[in-house]
Order: sequence, then structure tokens, then C-alpha cells
Amino acid sequence: MDMVILFGLLGVFLLAGMQVPIALGAAALATILFATPLDAVIVVQKSVGTMAKAWPLLTIPMFIMLGEIFKVGGISQRVVAVANIMVGRMPGGLGVVNIVASYFFGGISGSAAADTSAIGGIMIPMMKKQGYPSTFSTVVTITSSTLGPIVPPSVLVILIAWVTDLSVGTLFLAGYVPGLVTMLGLIAVNVALAIRHDYPRHPTPPFGEALRVIANALPTLITPLIIVFGIVSGVMTIVESSAVALAYSVVIAGFFYREIRIKDFAVILRNTVATTAFVGMLLAFASAFAWLVVFSGLPATVAEALTASGIGPISFMLISMVIFLVLGTFLNAGEIVLLAMPILFPAALAIGIDPIHYCMIAALSMVIGNVTPPVGLCLFIGCAISGDRIEACARRWSR
Repeated sequence: MDMVILFGLLGVFLLAGMQVPIALGAAALATILFATPLDAVIVVQKSVGTMAKAWPLLTIPMFIMLGEIFKVGGISQRVVAVANIMVGRMPGGLGVVNIVASYFFGGISGSAAADTSAIGGIMIPMMKKQGYPSTFSTVVTITSSTLGPIVPPSVLVILIAWVTDLSVGTLFLAGYVPGLVTMLGLIAVNVALAIRHDYPRHPTPPFGEALRVIANALPTLITPLIIVFGIVSGVMTIVESSAVALAYSVVIAGFFYREIRIKDFAVILRNTVATTAFVGMLLAFASAFAWLVVFSGLPATVAEALTASGIGPISFMLISMVIFLVLGTFLNAGEIVLLAMPILFPAALAIGIDPIHYCMIAALSMVIGNVTPPVGLCLFIGCAISGDRIEACARRWSR
């Protein structure tokens, strides 16, 4: 009964327009006060205590700041230039460039929203100028932004590792292949549509110019490798690798490329603090909410019921994907992790699903929700850049 009240209150608060972190904390507090014999101080203990012990979460503000530095420092233009050299001559060349650039930039920012705004700000106007339909340009941009949270380093993967108690390094390595497969699938669809509608190819620069562009972008492209290699090799912890990557980004953006000035750091720090504060508040209140869910025995009950029902791994995976897709239309991926993973992950383990496999499928499903109507965050950002109506892009996306 207490779980009915907990989730019922959460739904009411969200429908009333309350911010998700506040809704989580308010629902947990109200449930403890009126539906359980527990002391309300538990909300504070679990919110503050859990955050104090979760040292891997220190990486989140550093990765957020790294992404902000690369957004301001003109890194996305260099990523697009390299992608154009690689795939620009293919049918629908700029669309393929858009997708490949998202794969590279996702390995730097780790954020679908950052990918949409940084790559979309360049590629959408460029594609429209070359004769691509505006809605096609927008949809290619937002769908390829789903690569951001899959390719390491990824803030979403760090949250999943924290909730599931899995290795961050293992999950980082596991993201490369799903990201690559997704990228190839998007490219195949883009090329097929380009051939069907006779979309233009995009010329690539001469060999000498191409070498210069690649050499100029190389310091940027090796940033994810520094992070992943440091963790996997055991030379650095996840926190240390994020700090090294942040310092490296400051050096290359400020001194090698010389595209960040001292006054730019005011904007970078303001955006970093604002995003980190929201994420921190979300994690704190979600910790209390998740503890109450676990304390009620709901995850164990769900796992036992699914095991007794005889549901197979494939069926459970499909059900989970639908849940993540639906939740993704009105919540961001981090919020879904904190709400759904404490319930679904133990059930997945009880059924016999590999934990790494489940987490990768979950991450991709959550992010796809951000590009689907009616409330996908990346859909809104892409339409804001292009000026297209959301309904028009939704129709284009569905074909």
C-alpha cells in the first residue's frame, strides 16, 4: 500500500508541474510521514549520506565542465571537418557526416542534449543550405545524438554503474560496440533515403588539406581514449581520469587552439554549476526515494513474480525497452535510471540476463525516448535550432 501512495504521489506531483527532483523528495517524505512508521529524518540521511559516500559521482561535474569547454572552444567544427573527410562523398554525405560527427562528439561530451546543440548548430544550417529538407536535417541530428550517452565517457553510464554497483570501466568499454552498431544502422538508413530522394553528396578536401584537418583535430579526438585507457589500465581511478581529461581539455582549448578566453570561463563555470546542481539535487532526493522502494521489498517481489511467471529474458528485455522508451518521452535518462533501474535491474538478474548487456540496452532505450514525441528533450532542441514544427519532425521521424 505504501508503494501505491509513493508512486501515486510522484505521478500527481509531476502532473502538477513540479520539478522531478523535488517531486521525488516530496513523495518520499509524504509517504514516510503518512504511510509508514519510519522517521522522516531518513529522507535527510539517505539523501546526504548516500551522496557523501558515492565518490565516483565526483566525475559528473568534471565531465560536464569538459563538455562545456569543448562546446565553447570550437571543438565541434573540427569534429565535423574530420567526419566530412571520412564519409562526405557517400550518398547523402552531409547526413552521414552528421551521424559520424555525433559518434565522435558523443565520446567527448557524453550527453545527447549537448550533442544536439553543438553538432546541430553546425550541421542543420549546413544541410539546409545544401538542399536537404529542413525536417530531414533536424531528424538526422536528433536521432544521431542518441550515440552521445552510449559512447564513453558518459554521465549516464556513470549513473547506471552507481545504481547497479557495476564497474564504470567495464560499462565504458561495453559502450563502444553498441554505439558503433547504432551508428552504422543510422548511416544505412540515411544512405537509403538519400538514394531514394537524390540527396546531394558533399565534396571532401584534397589529400594535403585532409591531413592538415585531421592533424589539427587529433588532440580532441584522443580525449576519450585518455579517459578509458586510464581507467582500464589501472593507472587512474575514474575520478582521477576525469580530472586529467578536464585539465587536458583546458590546455588544448586554451593554449593549443586558443579559442577560449578568460572571460569564457565565466559562462563555462555558470553552466557547469547549474547543471551539476540540478543533477546533485536529483541524485540526493532520488537516493531517498530509491531506498524507500528497496526497503518496501518491491524489487524482490517483482523479481520473484517474474521468475514464477516463467517470463523469458527476451520478453523481459522487450518489456523493459518499452518502459524506458515511454519514460524517456517525459523524463531525462538520468531520472529514469534512478526511478526504474532499482526495480528492473534485480529482476533482470533473477531471470538470468547478463548485467552489462541489460545496462547497455537500457541506456540506449532511455536516450531514444529523448528524440520521440511528445516531450523528447533532443526533439525540442533540434526544432529550436532549425525552426521546424515538432509535428513535422515527428512525421518525418515516423517514416
